[in-house]
Amino acid sequence: MFGKQPLTLIYRSFPKLDRIRAFGGKIMYVSKYSPTVIASLSNKKVIERLKKDPDLLYIGQNHRLQLPFYRIERVTTSQRNSQKMLASKQVIPWNILRVINGKRSLTGRSVRVGVIDTGIDLTHPDLVANIKGGVNIVTPSQPPKDVNGHGTHIAGVIGAINNSIGVVGIAPKVSLYAIKVLNSQGSGSLTDLIKGIEWGIANRMHILNISISGGKNIPPALSRVVNEATKRGIFVVAAAGNSGTPSGQGDTVEIPARIPSAIAVAALDRNNKRGNYSATGPSIDIAAPGTEILSTYSQKRYATLTGTSMAAAHVSGVLALMRQAYPHLSVKKMKSLLQSRAIDLPPKGFDRYTGAGLVQL
Repeated sequence: MFGKQPLTLIYRSFPKLDRIRAFGGKIMYVSKYSPTVIASLSNKKVIERLKKDPDLLYIGQNHRLQLPFYRIERVTTSQRNSQKMLASKQVIPWNILRVINGKRSLTGRSVRVGVIDTGIDLTHPDLVANIKGGVNIVTPSQPPKDVNGHGTHIAGVIGAINNSIGVVGIAPKVSLYAIKVLNSQGSGSLTDLIKGIEWGIANRMHILNISISGGKNIPPALSRVVNEATKRGIFVVAAAGNSGTPSGQGDTVEIPARIPSAIAVAALDRNNKRGNYSATGPSIDIAAPGTEILSTYSQKRYATLTGTSMAAAHVSGVLALMRQAYPHLSVKKMKSLLQSRAIDLPPKGFDRYTGAGLVQL
């Protein structure tokens, strides 16, 4: 069952680090918010001995995680094209207009949003003034720079600056934090995702946007840390996943969106129809534009992408504006308000395809 890769151990109360070390285990990470340990163990015999401990509730693999498969529709591939866009009049993309519904009095000022992803382009002129910090979990000695493009795209939808160039995001004065847990290929580990969420908790984020897929099985360690974030008043917004079918049959929502305390977001096209790629199932809470979304991209570029990742970013942006307007509302009450404002989409009522419907400010 297990190889030499790191394992996740969850204890009833306090993790028994000395016991793990006594069996030759190497402690790699100890959770700050739950009795969870990531450790490298030498062989199966050691694992079997540890499993006899009545205080050990769970032991499992350090799963690999990745970005959901998404479509790159268009990218301003040359520096010249990017400069043209920066020099031209600012664009307010259709999808931004669709969710803010003409309301521009709120900007997201002082609301902290952690983008748990591939990092952010830290020098992008449409983002740089809003980037207030971050962390590189993958390579701690390096800044959380994005060379993939996905995280930068998410950041732009949430909070590209209203500065007369490029594009504008939903919350143009929000405070963005780049929490890099995925490498340049868009892959990472359960351990790094947990570390990223815990960094967000420790640094008092208001919203954590997670556009990552990890299959259908919910690792207890991930569920615990997402629940802890929510308990501390942090909204965890997650992309439902891009493994849906045209008919919408089956429960295809992936982690972390499958975790009940997370806000699972489905994707819509320009006609407010569910994208045939968008995952479906009882976990879906709400929907947002996700098809052909123009936003910022790595290397100071812009790109049009399609996927539930883009949809999740819209919900994070709207929540940032709502958090500014109602700073004292609990996560539960804010989620209820978020869903009550949504535009119901067919079939009538709350459903497994788009949840409460199209997100609205």
